[in-house]
Order: sequence, then structure tokens, then C-alpha cells
Amino acid sequence: MKRKVLLLLFALSIAVTAPALAQTDVFLLGFTGFDYENPNLDTGNYLQVGDGYKALGFVTSFGPYLAPYVDPGVNEYTLYFYDLTVATRFFAGGVLEVTFDNNGRGRYFEDSRTSGTPAVYGTNPPNASAPSTFTDGTLALGGRIDNFALIYDFNLDQGNFQGNMTLDEGVDLIYIPSGQRAGWTLGGLAGRPNATVPQGYDNQISGECRIPGPTPTTHATWGALKALYR
Repeated sequence: MKRKVLLLLFALSIAVTAPALAQTDVFLLGFTGFDYENPNLDTGNYLQVGDGYKALGFVTSFGPYLAPYVDPGVNEYTLYFYDLTVATRFFAGGVLEVTFDNNGRGRYFEDSRTSGTPAVYGTNPPNASAPSTFTDGTLALGGRIDNFALIYDFNLDQGNFQGNMTLDEGVDLIYIPSGQRAGWTLGGLAGRPNATVPQGYDNQISGECRIPGPTPTTHATWGALKALYR
């Protein structure tokens, strides 16, 4: 049977070196959703070399750069991560380690709740509603994802991943200081807590994009991360 990573919580749980210009932690946004493989070259094994990793979801919170310019009551905010291709894969002792080619993409969209199209996951993506209903709004913010990696320990049913994001597009890019458009980090824990993951998706995701501050990152607990994004 296809081995599935048990939940992917996209919350920051890894420590990276902050750029010299970032003197304090800067939160950009938080999100929830689901991920999937496309293309999936080997359905019997999770994330083989050459497989594509994608994620869809909803932006659930905004940091100080974006908060004054968004209205979640009026608009739906969605995300799409794509063009992440497995470059290397190592599996031993129940632990999977995967790295991805650079030049992946992450995009966040804004769509009216009254005149727009509600985002719907459906099953077995790509399908008639996914990713299309997540990406048919206004491109609010986007960027390149590099140095993306995923580690998962099947013995503990828990893992983590990390990646770097450089913002370079979208109507909201003007709200991000030019000196802080690089150095953003995506990171999180991994697991699959219940049966709510739609058919054809691999993991539930929930997490953050931020520039980490100079102090060491504290690794959050699984329970604390779930509480943040309910």
C-alpha cells in the first residue's frame, strides 16, 4: 500500500539563521490546508525522486505587514504551493529524508466571498475544483521556494520540514519592505491526526511563513500547534 506521511502541520518548528537585517522575528501569515503528490511517479512509495509536491489551503492569520490591507470577512484568502520536485530521497530505519529542487513557487490569493468562487478541495487532485478554485482570485503575494526539505519518522509518526521563500510578485508586494522580501521561512511538524483528509490528499497542513528572530527557535508541541490553528 502507499505509505502516507501522517499529517503535515505547516507551523514553524525549525531554527534557521536570520538575515543580518532582521533584528526581530517578523510574522507574515499563517495557513491551513492539505498537500498531495503531482506528478506521482510511484504510487507505492511516498515522495520518490521526481515526484511533485503541492499544497492547497486557506490563509488564516496575517502579520503586521499585511493585516491593515486584508479583510477576511469580505474576502477569502487561499494558498497554492507548487513546482516542488523531489531531488533526493533517503529512507532507513523508518525515517524518510527528502530534499527538493530549488525554484518552487508559493502563491497567496484574494477572492471575494460574494462575487468570487469558494475554494473546494474535492478528491484526487488535480480535479475540477482543485487547484483552480484556490487560484482564480487576485494574486496577492507570491515568491520562490528554495532549500525545501522534509524529514519524517514513521516510528514516532512525527516529522518536520523547512524551506526558504523569497517574495517577488503580487499586488500586496508593495507592503513588504524591499529589504525584507528575502529570508522568509516555511517550517513545521508532520502527522495525520484524523480521517478528515480528503481522498487523494496526503496530509493536513497548518503553519506559518515568517522571518525568524536572532533568538533560538523553540520547538512547539503537537498539541500547541493544533490549538493555534483550530
